[in-house]
Amino acid sequence: MRHDGDYINLVNQYGTQRDSGSHYHFRGEGIIPDMLLTEQYESNGLFAKTIDAPAEEAIKHGYDLGLQDTEATEYIIDTLDNLEWDEKGTCGIRWARLFGGAIGVMLIDDGRGIDEPLDWDNIKSIEEIRIYERAVVWPDYSVMYNINTAEPWKANTSKFGMPEKYFVNSIYGQFWVHESRCLIFRNGVLPERTMQPYYRFWGVPEYLRIKREMREVITSHSTSVKMLERAVQAVHSIKDLASILMQDDGRDIILKRLEAVDFARHILNTIAIDAEGESYEFKTFSLTGVKDILESTCGMYSSVSNIPQTVLFGRSPAGMNSTGHSDFENYYNFVERIQKLMLRGNMRKLVDVIIRAGLAQNKLTEKPVVKLKFNPLWSMDEKDQAEVDSKKAATQKTKADTAKVYYDIGVIDSPEIRSGLAKEGDFSIEDILDSTGPGSEAIDLWSGELPDASAHGYSPPEEMNKDGDQGFGSVGVIVMKGSNVLCGMRREPGHPIGGAGGHIEPGETPEQAAIRETQEEFGITPKNLKPLGQLKGLAEEYGSPYVFLCTEFDGEPECISDEIMMSTWLKLNEDFTGLYMFPPFAATLMLLDKVLPDQSKELHNE
Repeated sequence: MRHDGDYINLVNQYGTQRDSGSHYHFRGEGIIPDMLLTEQYESNGLFAKTIDAPAEEAIKHGYDLGLQDTEATEYIIDTLDNLEWDEKGTCGIRWARLFGGAIGVMLIDDGRGIDEPLDWDNIKSIEEIRIYERAVVWPDYSVMYNINTAEPWKANTSKFGMPEKYFVNSIYGQFWVHESRCLIFRNGVLPERTMQPYYRFWGVPEYLRIKREMREVITSHSTSVKMLERAVQAVHSIKDLASILMQDDGRDIILKRLEAVDFARHILNTIAIDAEGESYEFKTFSLTGVKDILESTCGMYSSVSNIPQTVLFGRSPAGMNSTGHSDFENYYNFVERIQKLMLRGNMRKLVDVIIRAGLAQNKLTEKPVVKLKFNPLWSMDEKDQAEVDSKKAATQKTKADTAKVYYDIGVIDSPEIRSGLAKEGDFSIEDILDSTGPGSEAIDLWSGELPDASAHGYSPPEEMNKDGDQGFGSVGVIVMKGSNVLCGMRREPGHPIGGAGGHIEPGETPEQAAIRETQEEFGITPKNLKPLGQLKGLAEEYGSPYVFLCTEFDGEPECISDEIMMSTWLKLNEDFTGLYMFPPFAATLMLLDKVLPDQSKELHNE
């Protein structure tokens, strides 16, 4: 039927306001009573596993504090064990997933009350950690951080919009606790205009997200069992059944007949029926498609819960070439997000408290620098490791064959190949080609005869400008310690090797510019700079740098600028072979050899 220019179907309501294919909208679940969440966790095994598995996975693989001090590491690990951190951390994540959030209250001796800000400078000990689920914790929304202050308990991270206190209504007592004494576990972050303001600060309980899919999994499995019971149906045909039922005692007659037949089938495994007009047979129903439905519901539940079927149901997903490896990769990525959201910040805060307590108790002599990292979630078995090693060996062989081809045609030489093999135990033909390609030639200073520095031209030291460079000028500084030269990788394409140097600012003398550039790029202050001369003949963008030699300095070299990274010391007579070098820096080393030939030879021979 056509109506107002459109076709509609009055039987299935397509094209009308009752069209189920277009006239619908999604409706959320709304608030779930906390007692219902608890009931589901206590009585529903599938739901309990969904809550527990990621929480246990996130912490069971351990962590690395990144400390070089063995005694400090042992003290921190022992304290975490005494605090039962593995159990407490798992419990915090578990209740956050179940209820949307949780807090861990640290019982710290700092001379203040539990409802007062933590005195970080007066921590004497930490005695215990107690975990409370969101159902018994209320944030104090009347007292919120509205600015970032420099107070110690607020300075680590931004606290804007976060409550300063929490009220705990436990069956063991009621109390207020300051947020600086709490470890906060939140199951995600909700938008400010969330439809669930009850969960706005914490996060949504997992039950809200997986309720429908979990119901489908459970009901589909229970229904399939009932279908098995009805897969074979006995059919007893009785002559004149309708007429007999019309009689007053017809119902009793039929029931007696059915009971007799059923009794004979069970006892004698034989059925006695009337030969005239009565029959007895079995009807079998096909279960085709039931397995596909079960697989589909399990796959959907695994998808929304982010947990592989192997973990949830103890079996791998079905289908051709299904190994479950990709499922576990996604699962471990999900667990890593839990670690970042719920564990990393809390562990840093807890370890900081433990370190301060250790210093106060003289169990630590100095404050160690902790670089927390979680151990990898995926551990390969011997077979997987062997496959990885085999692939690496095949890759290295391919690289070696490629290098041989380039060597045979003269594109690269043996020193470049050796240099490539020496870099961090790996070999990349692409890196060698990049460093030796057009426009980025490697300058080989110390193989064979030294290059002629006069090709660049230079001015002797007495001609250097002492009154400040009023035009385009620059400086270069050779910082040496014995026979080693201080170098760094420049932050530009190709990452050439360079030293300290840069442009002279208005009003500066070359020596002042040399000191400033060395301080800015390597964090050290040169002393007793020796002028070597001024280079000429370089490309216009490099200018004519004034070159200084520095053999004494204050501080320890560290790249702190946006121009140079990865400071290191390279030996004159061997380490510069085949390196891609910043042209002005290469020229300054040539000038060093020309101006100070005797000293340079001594350095080469060290």
